[in-house]
Amino acid sequence: MGTPSTAAVASVLFALLALWYAGRVVVARDAPDRVSNLVHLLMSAAMVAMPWPWAAPALPQVVVFSAGAFWYVGVALFRPAADAQLGVGHGAHGGVAGLWYHAGMLLAMVWMAVAMIPSAPGGTAAMGSMTGMTAMTAMTAAPAAAMTGWAPWALAVSIALGTAFGGAAVVLLVLLVREAAGVAHRVAVADLAASAAMAAGMSYAFLVLMT
Repeated sequence: MGTPSTAAVASVLFALLALWYAGRVVVARDAPDRVSNLVHLLMSAAMVAMPWPWAAPALPQVVVFSAGAFWYVGVALFRPAADAQLGVGHGAHGGVAGLWYHAGMLLAMVWMAVAMIPSAPGGTAAMGSMTGMTAMTAMTAAPAAAMTGWAPWALAVSIALGTAFGGAAVVLLVLLVREAAGVAHRVAVADLAASAAMAAGMSYAFLVLMT
C-alpha cells in the first residue's frame, strides 16, 4: 500500500495512537469504556501493520472489527443514555451520533481488510490466472502491493470513505479547538485529539495509501 515513505507516515501515526489507547485501556473508568478503548487499540495496531507485508490476515480483522461495530450499534440502540460518553472523544463530546460514527469506522476497517484480499474487488488483479506456488506467492505479497486491480465502484467506495473521514477530522479539530479553549478536563481534550488524529489517519489511508 503506497510507497515506503507514505506507509511509514501511517504506521508512525497509528503507533502513537496505539500507545495512547493502550494507556486508556489500563485506566478505563468502567467495562464499556475499557472495551471501547480496546477496540480503538486493536484498530490502531491493525493500521500500523496494514501497509506492510506482515499485515494481519483479513479474516481475523473482519471478525474482530465486525463484532466491534455490532457492539457500538447495540450500545447506540439499547444503552444510548448510559454509554453516550463512549461517543466521539470518549467523554467530552459523547452521544448517540458518536456511537454510530465509531460503528461506521469499524465497518470501514472491515472494508479495508477485505479490499486487501487478492481476489477482492480492490485486491491485486489477475489472480484468477495464477495457480500453484505463483498464486501463493502473490497472495503473500499482496498486502504490500498497491491497489492495482480496483473495480471502479470499489475505488469510488474508498474515495468516499476517505473524504468522509477527512470531513470528520475537520469537525473534530474544530471541536478540539473549542474544547481546549474551555474548561474541559485535559484527558477529555486528549481523547478528542486522538479521535481527530484517527479520523485523519483513516482519511490518509484511504486517499493516499489505497488509491
